[in-house]
Amino acid sequence: MPGIVNGLFAGRAGISSHGTAISVIGDNIANSSTVGYKASRTEFSDLLAGGQQPGKVVGSGSQVEAVTAVNEQGTFEFTNRPLDLGVDGSGLFVVAQGPARFYTRAGNFKIDTSGYIVNQGNLAVLGFPTGGSGALQPLNVNSVSQTGIRTQNVDISGNLDSTATGINLGTGIPTVADAGTTPPAGTQPTYADLNAAAQFSTVVQTYDSLGAAHNVTFYYFKEASTTNSWQVRGYVNSEEVDPTVGNKGEPRLIGGTVYDSTGPSMVAGSDFTISFNSDGTRSGAPTTGFYDMTTTVPWNNGSDPALAVNITMDPFTQYSARSSVLSISQDGKGGGAVTSVNVSQNGQISALFDNGQSSVIGTVALVDFSNSEGLTRIGNNLLQESPESGAPIIGKPKSGKMGAIQAGAVELSNVDIASEFVKLITLQRGFEANSRIITTVNQLLNDIIQIV
Repeated sequence: MPGIVNGLFAGRAGISSHGTAISVIGDNIANSSTVGYKASRTEFSDLLAGGQQPGKVVGSGSQVEAVTAVNEQGTFEFTNRPLDLGVDGSGLFVVAQGPARFYTRAGNFKIDTSGYIVNQGNLAVLGFPTGGSGALQPLNVNSVSQTGIRTQNVDISGNLDSTATGINLGTGIPTVADAGTTPPAGTQPTYADLNAAAQFSTVVQTYDSLGAAHNVTFYYFKEASTTNSWQVRGYVNSEEVDPTVGNKGEPRLIGGTVYDSTGPSMVAGSDFTISFNSDGTRSGAPTTGFYDMTTTVPWNNGSDPALAVNITMDPFTQYSARSSVLSISQDGKGGGAVTSVNVSQNGQISALFDNGQSSVIGTVALVDFSNSEGLTRIGNNLLQESPESGAPIIGKPKSGKMGAIQAGAVELSNVDIASEFVKLITLQRGFEANSRIITTVNQLLNDIIQIV
């Protein structure tokens, strides 16, 4: 009689364990479209009642020993969205809400209203910001620093026409007030006057310390009294350098120090001279580390007026051909607004600006665990550290055992629906069989009662 009753308990235990396993299968199927989801597997074990004698052990059914996450790599769906990130290999992203940290494989991130990179639950994505302390911190796309904003060096190369008619530099060049000074009304020449006097001119766009753009016009005057010699002068608009805006649009002369191959020497008149050999090549061109002119321009927009700009006219030639500029280069990029972000395989996040410049924001962090299957699932695609998982091992993508970042893609659920339905059929049969055990034992007990 006790043996028959034990069959009831075995059937009940079997129904319970198979019911739990069916629930796990249902959870897997329900999350087959969840980004970064890892399928779970039910671990069964046998169940024994106490007080049994050796050689007469009869089981009491089955029980669910554990529900284990199957941490296999999921396939990538390429979205071309910059902040969709997948981990190709080991590692989990770190997200935080205050001091609490959580871990996830779901890399469908976004930027919140404050510029922080967050997950879909608005938890901050942690990493290593550029210039940070080296500890994990939230990543903000607005906390970027731009380098090379202001212009420090201007290089112009070209040819000056040797057949151009020279002028008397003392009387042929219109007298123009220096930058930062305002001449008496009606005495200041115009750009048209300079264009009429100069044999050639070109415009260079430069940037001040605030990233504002300014045009500097360089005029080339051929000297009539000296063979193969030209004087170069740079001019800016009056309203950009005058203490008060008056006579708007008039030119102002920039000044500075001339450097030749032997060292610095001051040149009166805030200009410099370039000379040529009889074969058309330049004579006495600046050597490395020296320039034709180093000048400061007192822009009146609040930028630093003491920052110098180095100007070099090399290589320049003087051939019997039309005056022309072959190239203009300057190392300023100006200020820019962030237009997009880009993430490399090693997790480095770069902000791209509308001025063509880029700046590194920081690096996305990854963590791994001695036993990642021991992490506690808490919902919302999040996992939490547990005693079974061990402490987190923090690192950067593509370092040590950490995987690489696949930008513009998300890792899909690793649930195999076909496999899950096959398991579901098996579990269904197991559930039915265990319920049949209870029916059979119930019939046997009824038979015994009928005998009595």
